[in-house]
Amino acid sequence: MKNEVGEKAFDCVKWTRSARDRINAEIRDMSHEELQRWLDAQRPTDPFLAELFDRREAPEAGRAFIRGAGTR
Repeated sequence: MKNEVGEKAFDCVKWTRSARDRINAEIRDMSHEELQRWLDAQRPTDPFLAELFDRREAPEAGRAFIRGAGTR
């Protein structure tokens, strides 16, 4: 979306590329173990994403709810 001047108020592509470049520079020389620790430390603050993050660590807890959803 462009404002009155003709420039975008928020450029999603530019923001995404800068975030990707920053992350790539940060993890470029990490070993597999270092990368795993880095990923584990990047816990999301959004409640929905945090729940997905927790399901990755305890997958049975999330699946039990889904399996029981269709039963009466």
